Amino acid sequence: MFDAHIFEAPSFTVWNIVYTAIGASVFWSTWGRTKLRAFILPDLIRYLPWKRWHPLFEFVLFIAIGCVVGVGMTNPTNPRQAITAGLGWTGAIARRKNTA
Repeated sequence: MFDAHIFEAPSFTVWNIVYTAIGASVFWSTWGRTKLRAFILPDLIRYLPWKRWHPLFEFVLFIAIGCVVGVGMTNPTNPRQAITAGLGWTGAIARRKNTA
């Protein structure tokens, strides 16, 4: 009655996660924390202790969410697709800060 292949769960392999994280971190490092603002991450991290470590927390959480979303949405099968997924989700979720 139901086709089991309607929804196929993505495969979270070590290499999918590594290459997707590389893509997201390249985007983050290109624009930097000063020019890029993830929509809700800074607001959530503000409530954590250890203010000195907030930039690191923001980066790690950004990459972790990027891996889940990037692999989950695209299910990459090679490194090019995984890196592109990491770059693409970052561009969709983050926005540039107004520097003017």
